Order: sequence, then C-alpha cells, then structure tokens
Amino acid sequence: MQTTVIRKVKRGKGLGRWPAYILAEDTHGLWLYCPAGTIYRGQNTLGEIIWQGEVGQGNRDEGLAVVHLIPHSAWWIASWVAEGANSVIAVDICTPPTLIDGEWRYDDLDLDPHAFGDGRVEIHDQDEFAEACAAGVTSSGEALSARIAADEVARCLLHKIEPFGRVGWDKLDKALRLALPPLIWLRGL
Repeated sequence: MQTTVIRKVKRGKGLGRWPAYILAEDTHGLWLYCPAGTIYRGQNTLGEIIWQGEVGQGNRDEGLAVVHLIPHSAWWIASWVAEGANSVIAVDICTPPTLIDGEWRYDDLDLDPHAFGDGRVEIHDQDEFAEACAAGVTSSGEALSARIAADEVARCLLHKIEPFGRVGWDKLDKALRLALPPLIWLRGL
C-alpha cells in the first residue's frame, strides 16, 4: 500500500512529521491511516529531534490507530482516534494542506476543534491562537480564515455533518480490519 508523510509546522517552534498509508480518496478528500505504533518525530526550528514517539500517543505509554482526512480545499485537517469512551475527532485548523515532494504540509494555526465520545464539542488552544495573532505569527487574513474554519468545523462536529458523522469512524474501522503493520521509518529530515 502506498505511503506518504504528514508535516505539521508550528511556526517559530518547529514541526512534527509522521508517515501514513494512503487509504482512499473520495468527495471529502484524501484519507490516510496510521496504525498503532506508527512513528512520530518532533523537531525544533534547527531541525534537531526533540521528541520521538508514536502517532496518537499524547500522554499515553503508546500510540493509537488514527485516520486522518486531508480535505480537497479547506483550512483544516481532521483525525479520528478510537479509544472507547475516550474516542475523539480532533481537528487542526491550519493553512490549506499542500503536497510538496511527497509530503502533505500545513502550518498549524493553533485553533483545535474537538468532538468527544460524550457529545461535547470544544475549540481548544484559543489562547495560543490569540498570542500568535498578537505577535504577528498569524496574519490578520489567516486569523479570519482560521476563525471561520474553526466555527464551521465546530458546527459540523456538533451536528455530526459528514464527514464528521459516521464516515470517518467507518474509515477507521475499515483501516483497522486491514491489519497493516505500523510505519516505523520516516524518510528524509
């Protein structure tokens, strides 16, 4: 199965990179899959590795399987992570992802809508967003696009408007049934 790399840039702070299988493409966009155990690497602005772990790890001892959706043209990228009652759809509001040299790249604009298994929808990191705007790290045009995208995604998450209804969870279920091995290598820097 074909693979790609996702590069998430945190302006002025560094970046994170991780490989993913290309699962499918449909009207919602490109679906990517990271089996549990897939490598994640964080780098500072000098390119030095500052953290290496697994996709979907967060505060856990090990990572979880994750399905990502890169929409055809939008200011976000979404991730579905199933962990029983702690399942979540996490969305990074970002510059529209672009494919450059085999990597899907985007600049994280800090706003993060989340939908939780108990029905809650929250927009996280609004303080970081405000700081980035005040510091000029995020331009006024980007800030406006980011705020519009965050509000729209939150509305879609709340009302389970596809792909935030069943579609993403079905893609994750399908990916899990493939029983693909974790991606434990990461090409390039």
